[in-house]
Amino acid sequence: MDLLNQKIQLIESVSDWKTAIRISAKPLLDNDSIEERYIEAMISMCEQLDAYIVLADLFAMPHASPGSGAKKMDVALTIVKEAVDFMGKPVQVILTLAAIDSNSHLALLQEVATIMGDGEKISQLIGAKNSDEILQILAE
Repeated sequence: MDLLNQKIQLIESVSDWKTAIRISAKPLLDNDSIEERYIEAMISMCEQLDAYIVLADLFAMPHASPGSGAKKMDVALTIVKEAVDFMGKPVQVILTLAAIDSNSHLALLQEVATIMGDGEKISQLIGAKNSDEILQILAE
């Protein structure tokens, strides 16, 4: 999860899932990893495919198709203390992925899969007080 450096956000609450995606993507926009249209592509895909980005309890991974405005492979992590409703599914951990092709992010997905499958780790991330604590949890 080396890509997360400087792209971790902890927020109390958010009004809805679209706002959550916009907030979670902001570090990628600021890092020039994505174009604005990538954010709208992520939202559009969710509207078409329901909550397909909710991969586990409390965990979502917004992303869009390669060619939708991602400039480089990157990720950002947002922890929302108060769960946000992603089309009927509560989410508190949002790992936003900028994928430039279908393969470059596969190693990252393997790392993510181990985190998603660990309910205790998800709880620790939600309870974290700052980005340093989050990085330490992810490094374990």
